[in-house]
Amino acid sequence: MIDILELVSNIKPLNRVAISEARYHFDNLIKPKGSLAKLEDMVCLYIGATGETDPAKLTYPKKVISLWASEQDRSFLEKLYASKEPLNFLAKQAKSEVLITELICLEKDSLAASMIDALLTGVDTTEKNIRSNCYQLLSVAVPGRYTLPIEWNDIKNQDPYIILQHFGDVRLAAAVGAILTSAFLRTPVMLDGLASVVAAFLAAKIAPLALEYCIASNITTEEGQEDLIKELGLAAVLRLQISQGQGEGTALAFTLFDAGVKAYKEMETFAQAGVHTEVEEFSILKNN
Repeated sequence: MIDILELVSNIKPLNRVAISEARYHFDNLIKPKGSLAKLEDMVCLYIGATGETDPAKLTYPKKVISLWASEQDRSFLEKLYASKEPLNFLAKQAKSEVLITELICLEKDSLAASMIDALLTGVDTTEKNIRSNCYQLLSVAVPGRYTLPIEWNDIKNQDPYIILQHFGDVRLAAAVGAILTSAFLRTPVMLDGLASVVAAFLAAKIAPLALEYCIASNITTEEGQEDLIKELGLAAVLRLQISQGQGEGTALAFTLFDAGVKAYKEMETFAQAGVHTEVEEFSILKNN
């Protein structure tokens, strides 16, 4: 079991040198500078996590959509297990695995103890999943449409563990643990839906560097989600207006992520295309 204090203290920032090199490479591809926009941002974050800037050596990430569920999600889970949910088809198209962790609510002495227990479950489960399966890109999602408590603006500046008690949701607590562990293991996290954005908000309160590893996949219609994404300083890849965040938006963003990696790996630079050489030759002829 990972010690939570040790985990938090060992989260390191993204590799800034690698990100700068990745930006330079994108800027020198045969295209308008910055024209791939968020695709470039996602790939640069990935490279900042892996440290690999060589297009020939950079690999497409092994992806997983990690769903944190409980008994209240039984109907959704039954359809998912039967491969009858849109997520089944979208994840397959994105070449992503789907992992479901069903949290069992054990009797605890207090709500605070239940939240801590769920958070640690998120930590341990995610650590085992990433290490044993070599995942390089992870999505955190909670089934169903999520809502902020009416007292959100009054409580959001409180201690993150107190905020978790206001929600009283073990799935949210586990998602916080998953994000912290992913950052510790230098694995980018794709957020999907309001619950995962709240989880990132709380994870950043516990370990601010964890936010560097987060990518907002899409804007849903869940009230408060877009504002919270902006408050975190993130920009969503897509605006799908899906009613809830349970993995579908991430699956589509994963496809775009791979497109960005493909551009980084396979597009020619100006130098490779001989553009600089041609300009120099033209200049020499003109001067003569």
